[in-house]
Amino acid sequence: MPMGQWLPEPPLLISLISAGVAALALGAFLFYKQATTTDQKGKANKELLKQLLEGFGLEIPAELNEEEGNVIKTIKSP
Repeated sequence: MPMGQWLPEPPLLISLISAGVAALALGAFLFYKQATTTDQKGKANKELLKQLLEGFGLEIPAELNEEEGNVIKTIKSP
């Protein structure tokens, strides 16, 4: 039994490697697009909420006035 017999034919091997690289690139692109779109939507939603609260004459929470509104509220254990 020759040593390299378990490897597929070279054109098939190249096709499999190319498909794997393409799948990884597509996955990375979709992940990046999802992450940036979510951030943009969050900022747009925050601005819309702030405008609506101002329009109705309601109090604007401090979280909406901050540029970076990454507020994490912790839950205190009893």
